[in-house]
Amino acid sequence: MYTHQSSRYCKITWFTRLRLFFICFVLILVSSHSPLYAASSLDELVLIPKDHNCQVKISTIQAIQTSPNIQTKNINQLKNWQNVKLPDFWENRWKNYSGIVWYRILWSKACQTSQTEPLALNIDSINMAGEVYLNQHLIWRDKNLVEPLSRSWNMPRYWVLPNSELKRGQNEILIRVIGVATQSPGLGNVYIGTPHAIIEQNSKYVFEHRTLYFINLVISLTLGAIAFLVWLLRRKDSTFGWFALASLLWGLFISNILTTETYPFFHTLQLARINMLFLVGYVISFTIYTWRFAGKKYNKTEKILWLIGLIGVIVLFIVSPAYLGLVLFSLFLFAVIVFLGCCFFYQWIAYKTPKADIRFLALILLGFIGINVHDVYLILTQNTEHTYITPFAAPLTALAISMILAWRIAQNVNHIEEFNQTLTQSVERVSADLKNSLDKKHQLEIENMRLQERLNLSHELHDGLGGSLVRSMILVDKQDKIDKQHVLSILKLLRNDLRQVIDSGSTIGAKVPETPVIWASSIRRRFVQLFEELEIESNWKLAEQWLKEPTALQCLTLARVVEEALTNIIKHSHATLVKVSLFQEYQQLILEIEDNGVGFDPSSVQQGLHVGLQSMQVRVNRIGGTFEIHSEMGQTLIRVKL
Repeated sequence: MYTHQSSRYCKITWFTRLRLFFICFVLILVSSHSPLYAASSLDELVLIPKDHNCQVKISTIQAIQTSPNIQTKNINQLKNWQNVKLPDFWENRWKNYSGIVWYRILWSKACQTSQTEPLALNIDSINMAGEVYLNQHLIWRDKNLVEPLSRSWNMPRYWVLPNSELKRGQNEILIRVIGVATQSPGLGNVYIGTPHAIIEQNSKYVFEHRTLYFINLVISLTLGAIAFLVWLLRRKDSTFGWFALASLLWGLFISNILTTETYPFFHTLQLARINMLFLVGYVISFTIYTWRFAGKKYNKTEKILWLIGLIGVIVLFIVSPAYLGLVLFSLFLFAVIVFLGCCFFYQWIAYKTPKADIRFLALILLGFIGINVHDVYLILTQNTEHTYITPFAAPLTALAISMILAWRIAQNVNHIEEFNQTLTQSVERVSADLKNSLDKKHQLEIENMRLQERLNLSHELHDGLGGSLVRSMILVDKQDKIDKQHVLSILKLLRNDLRQVIDSGSTIGAKVPETPVIWASSIRRRFVQLFEELEIESNWKLAEQWLKEPTALQCLTLARVVEEALTNIIKHSHATLVKVSLFQEYQQLILEIEDNGVGFDPSSVQQGLHVGLQSMQVRVNRIGGTFEIHSEMGQTLIRVKL
């Protein structure tokens, strides 16, 4: 057994992970009258096999108060030594005493042969710090024997005793202990035996009183970190937030069991105050976590708990050392009552809330009480033949609580999957309705486009072919004689204009061309022939594939822009070189038409002086594109971005 630094009343062996406060409450009632555990005889402190050639017998274990000035060589000259049993907590004899106590263990060995096997010494705990002597020879000393004291109260140690320092008759072990009142100062069990037996005893103690706590600490902090991340992602679910806070506070509290180093800025009593703060905060946080897990809120009760805890902690940090023990006891009793009340009350919550995860947690909390009753019975009856459950149950219970949280998360995931399935069905149904609506809208757009193109066709017939007819009629009317070649030239011009109008109208309602090259093939064939007759060089640069396929309306608009732009070049630019480019850049479809003609004033387009260019701009703006014109002498560039 070993003591808990935060309270003089509870022994940390039983105060393990998973909040076993009930045990400590019973220990409070017992510790002020007698040691909680004592070896039934001094022989139990000797670990020597029967077949060993040496036998060891402990004759006396004594303790005495001393001043700091006493030298080791003068210890045996002191009187008033008192016989004690180990483990010993000197506050049972010397109330509120802080200082130095020497323990003297007299023992003898008898060997059958002159060649003796080595012996070893094991000490479970020294609370708080100390040093060990064998026959006035120093074999170990804590780093700090003044405040802030080293923390050897939970660190078992063993040493192989040098044969050169051992005597054939009576030997003496002196242990100097520096302890602080209210922190259960004293000495744990001391064993003498063969190295093999001592190492085995020490390993067992380390596993039960350090390894299990370290495992519990790792599990608590890991689960707390996971719960904290879940809470950060989902603030509305405060269950994980309270669990993370409780795990953090418990981790800080239980780390006091494992640490052996000193804290330069904190003395022993200051650490006791801070540790009790962690304990009270943990109990309240864990209680609220259980309520939130069941979907319950008790605002008034929660505020009262926090208020009592806050007042108690304030008093704890301002009270004088003379009354510190009473305040520690009061806060510890408050924590015990709150935790046990939570365990019992949660059974009622589980009864009223028929959910599997809630009832599983209620079963775990009910198990706390059963484990406590079992171990308290062993403590009260001083039964050393049976094993205490609490050190082993702590990590398993922490894992059980993590399984409950995992269960809750799995249920939420299942609900999300069911919702997603329902949502998918709804989306599919809405998508089908939307598709029908879009199809209808698309048909209306096609019809509207056809009407618009018919109107455009009428304008083109009037402005293009009609203008050619009027000019031809005037030319024939003014000339008396027209040769056959001249008539054929006029007819060819009219035929080309009519073909251009027909070809433009034939693209209405067509599908989107498979590639940009196919899209430009008809335009390219018609204008390349004209360019050759007019001795104009043309350069066509087209993308091989669509990166993102355009719509039929976009293809038609780009075709009209190319036709109008090339027609204007033929009529007005006097150019000798024309470049047509169509490419895609990121998410944009870009059309560029460039010539080396005489150019014009781009601002005249906005003034309505160029009907053809203004028509192109309107077409592009209608489908959400941008239309740019840059023109000067020797270079004119028209750029369309969709």
